[in-house]
Amino acid sequence: MSLPHKVPNLRVVNREARPAGDRQRSSLRFSTIKSSKKGGLQALGDRCQRRWRLLGGTALLSFLAIGGYVLWQPQMYEAYFRLLMEPVKEPQPAPTLTPRDGIFGTLPTESFPSPPPSTAPQVDLGSQILVLESDKVLAPIAQKLQQQYPHLTTRVLADHLEIRPVVSSATEQLPTQTKVLEVAYRDRQPEIVTAVLKAVAEAFVDYSQRDRQEQLHRTLEQLDKEINRHLKELDQLQQQLQASQPQGASLQPSEQLRFLTEQYRQIHNLRQAARLKAIEAYGRFQGFQEQLKMTPAEALAAANLSTSPTYQQQLARIQELDQEIAKNLAIFREGTPVIQALEEQRRVLVEQLQAIARQVIGEQYRVDNPTALGFQGTVSQTLITNYITAWIEYENQRRYDAQLAAPQAAVAQQLQQLSSQLPAIDRLENRIRMANLSLEMLNQARQAVQLQLAQNNFAWQVLTDLENPALQPTFPRLLLLVLGAIASLGLGVLATYLADAADNRFLSPARVEETLGLPLLGTIPRTTPQTHLRLERVAKGNSGLWQVTQVLPGVGEWVKFQEAFHQAFANLQAMGLGHALAVISALPADGRTTIALHLALAAAATGRRVLLIDGDLRRPQIHRYLGLTNEQGLADWLIQRRHWYSVAQARRGLAILTAGELRQQPMRLLSQDTIKQFMAHLKNYFDLVIVDTPPLANFADAKLWSGLVDQTLVVVNLKAPQQPVRLALGDYSLGSVSPLGAVVNLA
Repeated sequence: MSLPHKVPNLRVVNREARPAGDRQRSSLRFSTIKSSKKGGLQALGDRCQRRWRLLGGTALLSFLAIGGYVLWQPQMYEAYFRLLMEPVKEPQPAPTLTPRDGIFGTLPTESFPSPPPSTAPQVDLGSQILVLESDKVLAPIAQKLQQQYPHLTTRVLADHLEIRPVVSSATEQLPTQTKVLEVAYRDRQPEIVTAVLKAVAEAFVDYSQRDRQEQLHRTLEQLDKEINRHLKELDQLQQQLQASQPQGASLQPSEQLRFLTEQYRQIHNLRQAARLKAIEAYGRFQGFQEQLKMTPAEALAAANLSTSPTYQQQLARIQELDQEIAKNLAIFREGTPVIQALEEQRRVLVEQLQAIARQVIGEQYRVDNPTALGFQGTVSQTLITNYITAWIEYENQRRYDAQLAAPQAAVAQQLQQLSSQLPAIDRLENRIRMANLSLEMLNQARQAVQLQLAQNNFAWQVLTDLENPALQPTFPRLLLLVLGAIASLGLGVLATYLADAADNRFLSPARVEETLGLPLLGTIPRTTPQTHLRLERVAKGNSGLWQVTQVLPGVGEWVKFQEAFHQAFANLQAMGLGHALAVISALPADGRTTIALHLALAAAATGRRVLLIDGDLRRPQIHRYLGLTNEQGLADWLIQRRHWYSVAQARRGLAILTAGELRQQPMRLLSQDTIKQFMAHLKNYFDLVIVDTPPLANFADAKLWSGLVDQTLVVVNLKAPQQPVRLALGDYSLGSVSPLGAVVNLA
């Protein structure tokens, strides 16, 4: 597998300007959030490329099955005829009702609603098609055809017969508004198609005549029922109208309302005029009363006394006696017998005057001093006359107003009663008008239906020549084969998708990046293992430290293999590679040792001093991979510090330190301060230290190594199952150094 020239979705992590030698202990959890997503077509292409055998096999088998079925089945033929359900008529203006004598004469022309444009029964197209496809219509056709074609049962006809509306593309007509039906039939034998269409057309035309006559008769019966119902309703409304009108009323309610309103207005005007005259007379009456300073009774008494001769004669005698007394007072003193005799005579005359005044005035006018009322001058008498006249006029107008109050109240009561009854009467009259109008329209509709029955020209028409119907295949076999090929390809893609969904492996580098949430730093292609190395001991004695003295050039696929590591190392540098790097993986056989070795070679090719340490103290692999002895190595260096001087003897290039024979527990060795001092000592002699570690799923050594190096690099085998890898890396991420990224091994 070739290595891509550019690592996709490379993420550069900001190390916050820490020194390259500082170890970072920030925790990282392996997120399932996708760092990058491929497009749908690219993902589909990757699946198809991985499982091209499954895709091709499924598509080929499906196409062979579909093609065999299409070629084995006989051809199906279809023909149709078109049926006009109603004759096409020229549009006519809707008839309008004209007012007539009687109750219609009281209605304005605008109150007459227009009747429906057509009184013929309207056809429900959907229901009509269901009826034509029913057993009631198809059973007689099947019985007729079974004489020649016994297999044509009612069910066969219903399955192969299709009735659909025909709509012109030149108009915006809805399918439910058309009057043309298309009746199609399909069968494997063309002669059966022709025979069935002829029989169906004849049966449908006969059915249309019978059905339309039945519809018209049913419509006529319904109209008769409606007319009778409207007549009964009209009779009831007339009776209710008569009962609601006042008894003895000879006028219509509206006319009676106008008459009473006019009568009330006249009485109201008379009362208003009487009140105005009374107010005017009362004003004059008050003026005269202020001048005369007397009550109306006193004024009337004074007027009666001034016209009485007896009272005036007696009054004249008293006046003459008063003059005589005045003369005697000039001669005699008051109290003399003469004066007393005259005063006694005057007293008698006054009593007689009072008696006369009481007779003249009567008991109805009670006055305190009737004698004084008789002494009135000409002016006073004129004022008294005007005073009495104003008072009499005021009393007359007041009585007249009081007399009109009762008739006005009676008229108002009648108006109130009539106004409360008028809405009900108006509603009844409106209902009577509408009932008459509906009755008129029903009669017109009945006449139209009777006219259609008399004409008898409503049979359906066949618009297609049934002698030579246009037979054509329902589905061409070539089209079916093309559709089958497309369906087969779809089944192959579906099988590929299901196989990928059921496969728990990573299958692609992009899946690794999406699942682990780590940047993809390199993809190692599959190739035959080749070392092409020449090594020699760095120091005398078996110290386990080896120097790579020569790297032979690669040939063929090995060149691509080496170039993949150069690109991976370049990506590591872009991510901020430190001094020490641990190569980790979740499962055994992921290719950690191979990747660690060739990554160290790629780093050494840049001119760096690189040390590769076999940190797997349990199952070391580097010495086996290179064919070296493992008598001594890292374990011996950690126990016997005298070997550390050998590090200074390593030349520029790649040095390899094997694991050595295990003499005590690896966890104990990796937990001591000796290993920390050793890693710190290596900084003085090497530019880069790469450590090969045990798998995470089996041992905890890799976690200890993560605390001793600057960064880690995750190796994932493309064929490894996802769940164990995610669990192992998830457990590793607790408190460990952040991985720089992942390298995918395609082997």
